[in-house]
Amino acid sequence: MFKNKFSQIITFFLFIIVTLILFKKFNKYYSQNDFAKLLILFILLINFFLGFLLRRFTKISFIFFGYFILILYSVNSLLLFFNIQNTPQKKIEKLLEKENKTFDKRSIIEVVNDERSKDVDIYPQVVPREFLSKNSKKIPLTPMTNTLFVSCNEFGKWKKIKTDKLGLNNERFVDTFDILLMGDSFAEGSCVNQSYEPANLLNQNYNLKTYNIGISGNGPLLSLALAHEIKPLTDFHSIIWLIFDNDFYDLNLEIQSNFLKSYLKKNYINSEYFQNIEEANKFQKKYIEDNLTSFKKGFSFKESFFELKAVISIINKLIHQKSAEDTFIFQRKIFQNIFEKLIYIYPEKKIYIVYLPETTCFKHRSLECSTRFKQLSDTSKNLTFLNFYEHIKENEPDYKKMYALGQDRAHFSPLGYNKLVKFIFEETNKY
Repeated sequence: MFKNKFSQIITFFLFIIVTLILFKKFNKYYSQNDFAKLLILFILLINFFLGFLLRRFTKISFIFFGYFILILYSVNSLLLFFNIQNTPQKKIEKLLEKENKTFDKRSIIEVVNDERSKDVDIYPQVVPREFLSKNSKKIPLTPMTNTLFVSCNEFGKWKKIKTDKLGLNNERFVDTFDILLMGDSFAEGSCVNQSYEPANLLNQNYNLKTYNIGISGNGPLLSLALAHEIKPLTDFHSIIWLIFDNDFYDLNLEIQSNFLKSYLKKNYINSEYFQNIEEANKFQKKYIEDNLTSFKKGFSFKESFFELKAVISIINKLIHQKSAEDTFIFQRKIFQNIFEKLIYIYPEKKIYIVYLPETTCFKHRSLECSTRFKQLSDTSKNLTFLNFYEHIKENEPDYKKMYALGQDRAHFSPLGYNKLVKFIFEETNKY
């Protein structure tokens, strides 16, 4: 009798613990569409509640809990083994092995620590997007100025970039040039050697002096804010804005920032960001140093195993059925406002919007990506929209060659950036 009572008390306490976890995490998991974690918590909640409420179910409750956890971790272990063999890093390693090349397996923080041990002043790249999730009232619009960063590794070697006096990926700041290049990591030229970055290719191949304000992770509102702030400092001929496929989702995150939304107002002058850039530098330097140990360390078996990441990912996919690319809602009005504001800031400039596709556009999202370009180009009659997706489809038999080592969801390869810049040059010359 006492044993049964004690068992019921234990199930009651477990029920309370799961209830508190569910109460605390519900909004977070729901907003992130992490329904797998909610489902697991609800199953445990019902199990322990019945174990407490019904005495005859108490023993069954513990047995169910044991088997449930055993099955979850067993399935997770199998999925984890499969995932480890199919990570982007593993795929790149295998491709490089065929060419007798090696892959630098160090994590970004290991690279930073190794370089610092040689007295090199270097940092992991932290971009404005990082601060969007921190609910900051004011967001740094550029990385730290005149700083050496470790950025990404899609070709076997970690790329390092040195920012200019505005915190942008240029050899140096110039105030007069031909093209202002806007966008995210594709404009920044992520992962490829510096000579293949689009700004440098425009300069080298077509004698078009280009200043790059592209930053990894930037969505449409961050790009607009940067174009807004840099206006008093520069003089140029035209704007080329590279809009990648994920910018449509980035906008959903950016629009939650009141600071970024202020740039949509026509009477908003600017935040004098570059006049107070030292303030942003100090803030970011402290942030990076305070969080250095928590920066991405690459694959973590401990986290992936104990947090059931593999099985949770599979359950979420089964629940959603569709990926984020297939379920997003096109923010037509916001894009209209963004483009109207850009034209308002630069009424005398020729502005080109270039749509860049993600690899899934060539696999199972062909109609969606074509529709996406049409939706985008229908938002303004005062801008010139260029479709690099259709250009690749029509002119490149093997689209994989356009991306880093032919990998899915990668940045462009040197060939891809060269083709992009040639496309931009030829198309803009028509207008």
